[in-house]
Amino acid sequence: MGIELEQKYVVHSQRPWQVQAELLSLLNRAGYEVRLLGETPQEDVYYDTPEDDFLLTGGSLRVRRRGERRVLTLKTPVGQTPQTGAFARREEELELSSDALPADFLRERLPELDPDALRPAAQVENLRRTYEVKGPAGCRFELAFDDVIFRDAGTGETARERQVEIERLEGTEADLARLVRETAGRVAALRSVKDSKYQRARKRAGPEGRRGQDKRTPPG
Repeated sequence: MGIELEQKYVVHSQRPWQVQAELLSLLNRAGYEVRLLGETPQEDVYYDTPEDDFLLTGGSLRVRRRGERRVLTLKTPVGQTPQTGAFARREEELELSSDALPADFLRERLPELDPDALRPAAQVENLRRTYEVKGPAGCRFELAFDDVIFRDAGTGETARERQVEIERLEGTEADLARLVRETAGRVAALRSVKDSKYQRARKRAGPEGRRGQDKRTPPG
């Protein structure tokens, strides 16, 4: 079990590669050591109850597939951090050996939940480019540039979005706040968001999101 602390952004630009270059340049100029880890496709299926309990509480239950590996992740909100406005969530993972959801794992952590009532609620296809970012005093972060396609589980409708995530791996909340202030906070095309990928998938690819797509800036 661990506490995930991350800052999320949506890229509002027709040239997302330029936004990526600008952010990497700011990191280098601010004295951070940046190392490319790789680019990997991944597919997430999010599950929820008929009452959308995870959606309404800010949590999520997903199965992520990377190649042949499948990992179940349960995230429950802890709260919003005062310095950065980032959201902290408790994260628990379990590697899966079959397609079935592990009922015992879920009942132990969410005794009020009926695992048999869960159904796929959204799918997220993501081409993720990740970097390791090291700063002073041993602080360390994962920086991700995401090319995301949200898919509604019921209708199959899709919406595309470019995102940036900065997750603290080692260090304090103040370390994350300083990185954001010196780098991502200076990139005009990065708009901070408080929604999780699951919440954005439901908003963007669901009926409400499709009605409002003409009012949004295309992600490019």
